[in-house]
Amino acid sequence: MKTLKRNLFVKSLLLLMVVAFLGSCKKDDSGNDDIGAGATGTFTIMGTKFSGPCQSIPATSGVSGNIDVIIASSTGASFTVYNMPTGSSGTSNVVNFDDNTGFSSKLYAVCVPNSNTVYSSTGGTVTKKSSTSYEFSVNMIDLLTDERVTITGSGKY
Repeated sequence: MKTLKRNLFVKSLLLLMVVAFLGSCKKDDSGNDDIGAGATGTFTIMGTKFSGPCQSIPATSGVSGNIDVIIASSTGASFTVYNMPTGSSGTSNVVNFDDNTGFSSKLYAVCVPNSNTVYSSTGGTVTKKSSTSYEFSVNMIDLLTDERVTITGSGKY
């Protein structure tokens, strides 16, 4: 279980670094927005609200047509939806994360609110509002303490 938690933390940390890089992009010389301009998201855990840039990248699972979407707070907290469909509407069920989920096309979520806690999804939904915006309500569990929480939020990438 510690290995799974460490792997989730490392994967989330790598995505957080990608978002930090992409979120630092500015307008190019022609005045056009570069990657990361204006994309924001929020998520709430037990009454604490986090907000920051929201970015998408091709799915790390390698599933063609899906994306991973991360909201990264300036505090270092992050919420990531893996294998997000790219459609413009619809509700998708979030699956229970287990050892094999990360290597499949299943939609799952991971939240890292601080360096001591990693939550993984046990269920919930993600609803696409447009091709680049979504809302979510995801039930999650801390893999070490078995603490259960529901994390809600939205993002535009």
